[in-house]
Amino acid sequence: MLCIIVQELFTWEPIGEERHQFMTGFKKKTIWIEANPKIIPDLVDHISQFPHQKVISALLSDKDNQNVEFKISSNDSASSSIYEFGKKSLEQNLKMVSKINLKSEKFDTLVEKNFIQLKDYDFWVMDLQGSELLALKGAALSLKKCRSILVEVSRGEYYINAVKWDELKKFLNENHFTQKWEPKESHTDVLFVKE
Repeated sequence: MLCIIVQELFTWEPIGEERHQFMTGFKKKTIWIEANPKIIPDLVDHISQFPHQKVISALLSDKDNQNVEFKISSNDSASSSIYEFGKKSLEQNLKMVSKINLKSEKFDTLVEKNFIQLKDYDFWVMDLQGSELLALKGAALSLKKCRSILVEVSRGEYYINAVKWDELKKFLNENHFTQKWEPKESHTDVLFVKE
């Protein structure tokens, strides 16, 4: 699970490798929000060469302080989620190999607690393995300051009970964001821009 908030929109190549794109030559103010505490040391090490980047460990959701079972995936934790894998992920031989218990946090709470000035971070990247809608619902106040969001979307069952494309699009449209394209694949990134 990964959420990245960035200084401003930049040219984006949707290659599905958010970590790589942000770490190679990217010099804008950036905050990485990662749920898996085991990944944090490597992430901090990787971004240490970029002075305007920092990492916060948090499991984003629509409620604060909820006990959440976080499932660690077999692919170097890249597909770890609060949800079990669905049919599409299982077809790719992915599996959850362990579980840890984490406390949830709303994005709005995280912003307040860490004294984040959202005017400095108006472009968000959300790759939360099916829990994007939960995180966005926990960002009700912060969304007002966001100008654009690149969000991972699914039209198939990659995670059981995870948000689907139509649900996510409806929520963002109701919050005055318009998608710049329709997803052509069943699991991809879509850019939403504030109207």
